This record gives sequence, C-alpha cells and structure tokens, in this order.
Amino acid sequence: ILHTVMRSTIVGQTCAEIADCHEQMLRGEMSREDFETKKSELKRRLPAFCFHAHFKNGRRLNNEAVPSGLSILDIDHIPSPEVFFNEKVKDRTKELGIVLAHKTPSGEGLRLVFVIPQGMGLVEGQQWLAQQIGLSEFDEACKDLARCSFAVPEEYVLFLDEEELFKAIEPIDTIDAIDTIDTIDAIDSIDSIETIGAASNKSLKIFDLCREQAGLKDVDINARGSRHNSLLAILSVGAARLLSEAEAMAVVAQRMPDFFKEPDCRQLIHDFYAKYHDDSKMMSATVQRINARAEQLAKQQQTKDGKAQEDEADEEAETTEAATPQSTNAYPDIPPIPGLKQSLTGVPEQMRMPALCALLPMAASYADDVTFRYCDGREQRLGLMSIVVGEQASGKSVCKDIIDLWRGPMDEDDEQGRRKEDEWKKKRKNRRANEKLDPEPEVLIRDVPITISCSTLLKRLKNAQGHTLYSFCSELDTLRKTNGAGSWSSKYDIYRLAFDHDEWGQDYNSDQAESGMVSVGYNWTILGTYGALGKCFKGENIENGLSSRVIVSEMPDSAFAPMPLFQDRKDRDAQAILDAVNTLRAKHGFIDTPRLRKAIAQWVEDKRHQAMERIDRVMDTYRRRAAVIGMRCGVVACLLSGEKETKHVIDFALMMAEYVLQEQCRLFGDVLRKQYAADSDNTRKSKNRAVFDRLADTFTSHDILALKNDVNDSAIRNIICRWREAGWVEPLPKQKGEKGKKYRKVKTADAPHRHTATPPRL
Repeated sequence: ILHTVMRSTIVGQTCAEIADCHEQMLRGEMSREDFETKKSELKRRLPAFCFHAHFKNGRRLNNEAVPSGLSILDIDHIPSPEVFFNEKVKDRTKELGIVLAHKTPSGEGLRLVFVIPQGMGLVEGQQWLAQQIGLSEFDEACKDLARCSFAVPEEYVLFLDEEELFKAIEPIDTIDAIDTIDTIDAIDSIDSIETIGAASNKSLKIFDLCREQAGLKDVDINARGSRHNSLLAILSVGAARLLSEAEAMAVVAQRMPDFFKEPDCRQLIHDFYAKYHDDSKMMSATVQRINARAEQLAKQQQTKDGKAQEDEADEEAETTEAATPQSTNAYPDIPPIPGLKQSLTGVPEQMRMPALCALLPMAASYADDVTFRYCDGREQRLGLMSIVVGEQASGKSVCKDIIDLWRGPMDEDDEQGRRKEDEWKKKRKNRRANEKLDPEPEVLIRDVPITISCSTLLKRLKNAQGHTLYSFCSELDTLRKTNGAGSWSSKYDIYRLAFDHDEWGQDYNSDQAESGMVSVGYNWTILGTYGALGKCFKGENIENGLSSRVIVSEMPDSAFAPMPLFQDRKDRDAQAILDAVNTLRAKHGFIDTPRLRKAIAQWVEDKRHQAMERIDRVMDTYRRRAAVIGMRCGVVACLLSGEKETKHVIDFALMMAEYVLQEQCRLFGDVLRKQYAADSDNTRKSKNRAVFDRLADTFTSHDILALKNDVNDSAIRNIICRWREAGWVEPLPKQKGEKGKKYRKVKTADAPHRHTATPPRL
C-alpha cells in the first residue's frame, strides 16, 4: 500500500504542481506568500501516512491512538534536502534508527522517520535526533500521535528500510494509517462489467465529447501503454465534472471494457473523484458547452429512437438551466466589424471572445467624446471595463498582444506629456534654494498603470481635457493587493462611478495631496486567475453593483488540451487596426442609433419575461446592465461601420449583451443569490410565514393570492422567488393542459415547520 500511494497519479501530479510553483517563486514570478498559499491548497489533495500510531476504531484521534514506536523529524526550508541528507544522515541511518527519509512535498524540507530510543517520548526523541545531527531548529509541531505526513512520489524518497519501518505495526493496521485507501477492497470487488449499471445515452455523449475535447478523437484510447493517460485526460477536461463516479464507471465499462476489468482502472477513477471532483466549483465555459451539446445529441437520439420522455440527467440539466442561462455554443459567432475583425486575425476560435472582450474598453476609450441615447431616454458615454479570467498558462497573453497594437497611438501622444513632466521634476530636484520654479505642467496622459494612486488618478483626470483614461493590467492579483489599504482603498468605488462617468473627488488639507472634483472617465482591461477573481469579487463587490458593470470572459479550459496554434497578422490587418483607431478618435458629439436602441430594448424586455417565468432575481438584476454594456459595444461597432446601423452591428450588440449576462450570472450568480436570501430572511420570517404555513404541500401562485389578496402578481412572484432562493420550495414539472406553475414545499430541516413560532434562520 505504501508504494501504491507513492506511485499514484494524484501524488505525482500534485507534487509536480507544487514543484512548478516553487520554480516560479525562485524566478521571481511568484511571491513567497503566494507560494505558501498555493502550496497549502495543493497539499490538501494529498493522501497521508500516520507514522506515529495506528488507531483502534479507524478514527485518527489522539485518545484512540496506539503508538507505533516511530517518530518524525521535519527539517524545513533548507537549500538542498539531498545534500543535507548525504552529509549528515546517510552514513548514520542504522545508528540513528532512520527507517525512511524523503523530501517534503514543498521540495524545501527533509522528513526523517526514525525509531524512538527506548525510554523516550515523541518530543524527546525528536530533540535527541536533532541534537545528534547538529540541528538547532526543526518543526516542533509534530508532537501529536495523530499527526499525519503527506505522501510524496517514490523519486522523493532518499532512504527506505521497509523491514524496520513496518516492524512494530500489525499488517491489518497499516491500512488504517492511509487516509485514502479505505475503499480499495470495495473497488477490487467489482470483478465484472455486469455489476455496473448501464450508462445513459447522455453520459455516453458526454464521454465522447470530452474525448474529442482532449484531442483523442482519432486516438485508440484502449491501446495498452496509453489508455491510463487517455482516461485521465478525458476525466480532466470535463467528464468528471458532468458525471458522477458511478456514471463514470458505467461509461468506462462500455467505452473501455478491457481496461475497466483491471483494478488499476477502477482505482484511477476513484482516486480522481476523491481528490478532484467538486460539485460546488463553477463550470468552465468548455464544460458548459459540452453539457449543452450532450443534451442536444441525447435528445436527438431519443427522438430518433421514438422515446417520449427525457431521462433523469436531462431533467437535472433543465433545472440547472433555469438557474443559470446557458447557450448551446460557448463560442458565439462574432459578426464582422471593421477593425475588430482584423484584430482577431490568427487568434484560435475558442480564444476570440476573451480577446474581443479585452479589446472593447480600449476601443471605447478612443471614442470618448461620443454620446448616445439609451433605451430609457438618457444620454450615456462609452464607459467599459473587462476582466479576462483563466487558469495559469491558459493563453491570456493573446489579449495583451492585441491591446498593444491598439494603444500604440495613445502611448505616442502620452510620450510628449510624460517628457514635459519629467523635465519639470528634474528642474525641481536641481533648483537652488531661492530659485523660483514654473508651475507644474498640466499635461494630458491617458494610458495609466492600474496601480495608480487615488491622488495621481485625480490629477490625471483633472488634466484629461474631457478624455477617457485607460489602464491595462496583466495580473488581477496586482490590483487586489494595491486596493487593500492606504491611498488605494477607495479604488473600487471609483470603478463603479467610472461606468457612468459620474463625479468623484477628495478634499485634503494639504498641498501634497491632490484635491478637487472630476467626472470619472476611466476604462480598463485586466487579466487574472480564478483565485484572484474570487478574492476581488467577494460579497461586497458583487452586492454593490461592481460585478454587473464589468464584462467578464473566460479563457478556454486548457487542461490536457493540445497547444493552440496562432497565425501571423498581415500588414493590411495592422493597418486596418490603425484606421479603426483613427475612425474612433475622429468621432465627436451625439450619435443617434434608433434601430440599435429598439433591438436592445426588446432584448432586455425578453430577458425580463424570462427571469419572471423562472423567478430568477439574479438574472433579473444582471440583465439590466448587460443590456447597457451590449448597447455601448453596439455603438462602438456602429462607429467603426461608418455610423450605419447594419445587421452586423445589431447582431454584435445583442451577442455582447447575451454573452455578458451569461458570464455574470455564472461567475457571480451564486454569491448574489445567497445575499438575496440572507437580506430577505427577516421579511420571510414576519410577513409571509403565516401564508407559507397555510399553503398545501403543493400549490400555485393563485393559492397564495387567495390567502394574501392585498398584493399584485409581481409581489407574489417576488415572494415565491425568495422562498426558492432559501430552499423552502421547488418548482414542479409542468404537465400538459395545466394552467399556472406548481410548486412543492421542500421537506428539509431548514424549511419552516407548520407549528413552529418562527422559521429557523437560514
């Protein structure tokens, strides 16, 4: 079992990821703090050994521990664990009672497992061994019998004496000492495919689509020598996210029958689900596309076979769709807009939407003197902000390459202003004691770093002459750290004001800080990882409206995917981009777009009805600013098309509105939904508790109206919406001929009970 664990896929992959992060830290690409955080997250995936003791009842508790006679000495943060072992331990292993020595998962430490000298306890034994090898400091946290040690790959092992290691432990208890091997017997008991249920049609479609996504469509996944890695790749790209462990077993039994008969195959599936499967994690765009496509193919197959009812998996997918808008195509067709089309030349198809979303705030910044009338009758300007999110090394740099082409003219204009500013600063530094200095030049600088302080940002906006500033940042985590405290603490508020070119200012009683009031014209594009996105957009920045003001786009899932191929951009494409910049810079004043306004008004009204039917407050919230963003993107497209409201322009605006809504709901919807439930908890307790108690187990909105006849239909929908968000009720499938939607009370501990004084707090 010891070697089974050390040779397992999960151990090898996890330690390899930690080693990659360690290399990034050594190269200066990652801070020590970020490395420690990432290391801690990854280590939690690893199985663990309990060298100090085994446990009578299978529970890792100190009061149930049976000492093994072994102890651990951890030596952390040493330059080379191998050198330390060779110089101070290797020739004395028998003398010191060493039975196992290996590098720790971090690669920066050495772990020694040794036999405790007679008459000593755990801590005394550790102190004795440390003294023997001349060590003044060591990890003193390993003093509990229940202390466990994370497993490492076999190549990390520097010394092993198996006879002595297991000498004091009964063979049956070694299984209890390994946290992740408690189901080996159950897995090995599967000795035939017949013991696994038949895979559903949709499950098979998901497996086939994931195989294609992994680049294995034309590869024999059953071939010996490669089938292990093939299955791992298929699980990684989305199969394990969309299938339960039992469903995966059933599918593999049909698609890879010979491999499934071997215990290694079933162990691989179990290990993968034990460590990587997380239903709470958001689905990537790729996984959503696979899921939607699998549904479509499964339904087509059902129609072909003459089936009248959907299977259980389709019903679950329909319920998920009711909560989060999804599309059968995660990569929508982008209408050809002059300048934007050439910007995407050579970019792989699955990366075009993220690249386009990154580019639009830059393009809107050039058309900063343009106003237009929105559907509500008010005039607006082109304020846009976007975040492109993806895993490490997912290809986000493609966005920077495109933006660098677009912001070249802006940087050239800024260069003259920065030169004047630098010359003035040099004169101020070298001036004599009583020498009078000219006032600081009020220069126009538009391309500013995202880490700009509030005081400097205020100065740049005061000197902007009505222009919009722009920032590009390749790491969202940089923004998060600088926005944490000090003079950057109010930057999130500034971003919200920038969406509508609202006023912002500050007033300090000091000549050193900038004071005044300005109209905030500020667009930006930021790239980042999911971790940084989650830290920036916690409850506050989702509830206060910042999340609804941002275009958010995901890079395609790059796990086990073949390398994307880029093509060179031709000279004529680069010239078309410069022409587009000049076109936008030349536009001034009001532009009327009645067709675009009508199309967006119809779209937002359709989404209102859709949200109302689903009683989805999250969708209802995000649809409003998604429409505004779609309209602004459409105005940019209209300007680039010669101020003509062509079909391509209308389609472009609607595509952007739909895409923004989907991404906002999917990435931020769960947090916003929980906040709505928490905020309305007190209201549910008081006003509507009696109504809920008096309803039957199944009811319609008309039943509520009969008990609460002092409200209108809209209020009834809001009440049902809050009950659904709290998990008190759930919708029932609509039957043919029925009028009105039916709901059922959820029988859970959290739902209110008929005879309780007040419902329990959720």
